Amino acid sequence: MNEKSSIDFHPVTVADKPLFEYYTFSSKEQNCDLNFANIFCWSDTYHTEIAEVDNSLVIRFDNGGAKCYMQPFCIGDKALIVERLRQDAFSQRVPLRLYGLSREWREFLEKTYPDEFAFDTPRALCDYIYRTEDLARLQGRKYQPKRNHINHFVTRNDWYAEPLSKANIKDCIALNKKWLQGREVGEMEQAEQRALHRAFDNFEALGLRGLVLYANGAPAAFSYGTPINNDTFCIHIEKYDAEVQGAATMINRLMAQSLEEEFEFVNREDDLGLEGLRFAKISYHPIALLEKTSALHLTAEQCEMRKMWHEIFGDEIHEIDSFLINHSDSIPLIHKENGEVVSMLYIVPLEVVCKKVAYIYAVATKPEYRGRGIASNLLTKALRVIRASGRFDTAALIPSSTESKRLYARLGFEDTQMPMEFPANDYLGTGSVPHDLAMTINF
Repeated sequence: MNEKSSIDFHPVTVADKPLFEYYTFSSKEQNCDLNFANIFCWSDTYHTEIAEVDNSLVIRFDNGGAKCYMQPFCIGDKALIVERLRQDAFSQRVPLRLYGLSREWREFLEKTYPDEFAFDTPRALCDYIYRTEDLARLQGRKYQPKRNHINHFVTRNDWYAEPLSKANIKDCIALNKKWLQGREVGEMEQAEQRALHRAFDNFEALGLRGLVLYANGAPAAFSYGTPINNDTFCIHIEKYDAEVQGAATMINRLMAQSLEEEFEFVNREDDLGLEGLRFAKISYHPIALLEKTSALHLTAEQCEMRKMWHEIFGDEIHEIDSFLINHSDSIPLIHKENGEVVSMLYIVPLEVVCKKVAYIYAVATKPEYRGRGIASNLLTKALRVIRASGRFDTAALIPSSTESKRLYARLGFEDTQMPMEFPANDYLGTGSVPHDLAMTINF
């Protein structure tokens, strides 16, 4: 059983909005993930909980079945809050994982806990920050394409816009339903739909602000959001009818115009690494990409493994950290002598060509311990672990040399040259698709 946490978390509710505003509106945070409406509307998906402790607001949520934490809103002692969260994570039998960290928080952790945390700042999660004035006025040559889209919309449609209200939410729901037609709806899209309907169901309590754009009597676009702090407004959702040319550009501008007198900046959230969405957000010329860092507190053994990985393979620390954070389901195996990690590997669960693959990665032994069969024994142990799990169709690894290929062959791996298609920037394999050909054992 898990030990009882020292922090009294409770599920987030609309009644927590004043508490959030007490901490957030006095801050300069522009991170969309720390916005109350976002946290509340997505809380069904992430089972979000909050607590106030030691002059700080802390946020806990589920990610892949494990408890994680957002950057705390801390008025008091940061080190004390980190320790409280570390103890809470320990009570959940998980390492401390922090998400949405600002540069200031990352620098604090690096200085206060040198080499104890792994960090990752993925480009796909950067928020796009714009000057409200730029989006409202669209001045200058760089915005000429946007003005053209708006002129096209204005001259071809009998249009008007009105504030989002209880009376027109039904039109937004109808437009959203049309927007969904023909689209592939995966888990994230389903989660977004839950968040959207939760926002509409709690429209007044959340203080949503938005606009609905009509063209020729029918809804053509809608947009809504809430403030993050006193000078930054966050756009949570923007939907439009793709058949009405210029509707997306028009709703974007109208929203900015409605905010221009109150907010200096608009946060239009991240692009999730989607190429089309990235192009669209860049086309509005953000003034900044707000970095959001993830951090993982490492055990002493993980710190040893990271150092050995860096020394043997020459990979950059940020590449190793990215692996540690983004492959939290991987299984590390080590061999120790005299209390020191001298050999290591990771078993990484992957799906390759519709097969469940146990990818054996980062097999390494310190030079002074080689030639004693340590790596062979560790690989044999890995195969036992993989077979015993019953989760995998295949074990795979990519040989780095002729010598390693001979070693793997002796252990039963066949040189099938199965292509391993790794996600971009995942720091797996060799980094060269033609060379990422695996030896395998099928079960």
